[in-house]
This record gives sequence, structure tokens and C-alpha cells, in this order.
Amino acid sequence: MTRPEKDEHKLADPSAGEGPHDVDKRRRRKGRWLLLLMVLVFLALAAFTVRWGQFGHRSNALSAAYNASQPYAGFAIGDLGGMPVKVPRHLAELLEYDGDPGWAPAPDWLPPVRTFESKINSFGFYVRFPDGATLDSRERREEKRLTPPWEDRWIDVGVASSKHYPGHGFLHRYKQSILKNRDHASALFRYHPQTQKEFGLEIYKLAPPPEGPDPMKLIIHEEYFGRDATDRLVTNIRCTVIRADINRSTCSQVWSLEDRDLRIQLTAQYRRPLLEHWREIQPMVTQIVLGFRHDLRHSESALSALR
Repeated sequence: MTRPEKDEHKLADPSAGEGPHDVDKRRRRKGRWLLLLMVLVFLALAAFTVRWGQFGHRSNALSAAYNASQPYAGFAIGDLGGMPVKVPRHLAELLEYDGDPGWAPAPDWLPPVRTFESKINSFGFYVRFPDGATLDSRERREEKRLTPPWEDRWIDVGVASSKHYPGHGFLHRYKQSILKNRDHASALFRYHPQTQKEFGLEIYKLAPPPEGPDPMKLIIHEEYFGRDATDRLVTNIRCTVIRADINRSTCSQVWSLEDRDLRIQLTAQYRRPLLEHWREIQPMVTQIVLGFRHDLRHSESALSALR
């Protein structure tokens, strides 16, 4: 039996037998595709440039409108939980009023002129413990950015009011929900009271493995509740448990100003090593927020002087 010839198994060369005219034709076809691709890229870049210009113009116009909506330069005014306030802009990050469109305003939306009756529902700011420094300058912001995690003493404060306020007594309701969940079907919701306190705080923890989750595999939470000298529940603190690095563990401390007849919820988030200072952090943040209060008689006096 003779072996088949090698040429019968060779693939045919697509360019074999082509003349100069065919090669030139193929090159022109490739050139047309390349030209089309370049045109499409140019059109895409042109469209992006136009849209970016429109966005920049819209952003500048919106920024100018925001500034014009505030009667006091460098301040944001409004009603915060029943308290007229005048908040410095560096302490009013991401401030939102009732009726604002949120992150996606309509193209023709402009903020109305604010008054001390405009309902503020949320904003935030940073404050450093224990000196109470804020991000009031570019240098201070750079200082915060360069602070290593194991030395970070900046507290992220959140202020919620109006439609975001959960209502008076929310601390008691939350603690009752923790107690009710002790019979929950999932171990991730069964928090058990501990016999020992930590920094004067009542502690509720999930059951350890094998009943509860493994803290080496999941980010779990521990619940703390704090009381004042009269045994009144005044705070709830929820801390993450990250065994590998305590500096990555954070605590979120929540309380209200209902004892001052204000519908305001405050949240302070910080590194877990600062938990021992919870009694100092709460009044420090509270006093900053109460310091935003504005005496309306001063506004009336200023208006009278202008008349």
C-alpha cells in the first residue's frame, strides 16, 4: 500500500495564484475598513467632548444655583429636626433637603432659595477625637488623607432628620427587636446577652461556632447598648468583628436628640479601638450639632437694618 502524497494533505495557500491586481484589491479593502474605524473613533471622541462640555456647563450652572440658593455665603440654612440652623459649608457635606431630587436631578432642576423653614433631612461631616478638629481647610483634609489607619482618630458623623428620622424611641424599638430575634431560625440574627459589660456597655453577641458563624470566614457584628447615670438607654453601638486586623474593625454609634425635643438622629462611625471613649464621643458630636442653632431674632435684626 503506497503512502499518500504530502501535497494532498497540504492546505492551499490563499494567496497562491493571485496576481498583483488581486493583492492590491485586498489591500484597498483593508484600508477602507481601517478608515471606517478611524472615522467611528473620531465621531465617538467628538460626541464625548460635546457631552463633557454640556456636563461641565450644567455642573457650573448648578453650582452657581446652589450658591445663590443660600442667603448666607459659606453657610447652609434650614430647619433641622425643629431647630433653625446655620451650618458652615465644610460641616454640611452632601446636605439634602426634603424635595431635593437626590443624585440624579432633572436637567432643568434648580434648587429653590432656602429659608430657615426648609427641611433638612441629611448631611455629614468629619470631626477628630479628642480635639474636635474639623476639615475646615485644604491642609486639614490632606492631613486626614495621610493619617495611617492605626492612628486614625477621625469620626465620620451622619445627621438624619425630617423624613429620614426613625421616630422617637427608636433605640428601645431596636433593642426589643434584638431580644425577639433570639429565637430566629438563622444563627446570624440570634444575639445573646453577655454577663460581663465592656466599657460600661451591655453586650449582645452571636453564638460562637459551631452554632454561630465563624468570624474567620464572615464579617460579623456585635451589638452594644449604653445607659446614662439614670439608667436611661442613650445609645446603640454596632461593631464589626475582623479578627485579622482590629484597625479594620469599625463601630457605628447611634443616638437621638429626642431628650431635647429635637427629631434628630446622630451616627458616629470610628475605628473599634476608640470604642472605650463612647461616653466622650457622644457629647462632643452632640454639642457640635447643637452649635448649628441659629437665633432667628438675629436674622430679623439684620433684615430691619437693611430696610
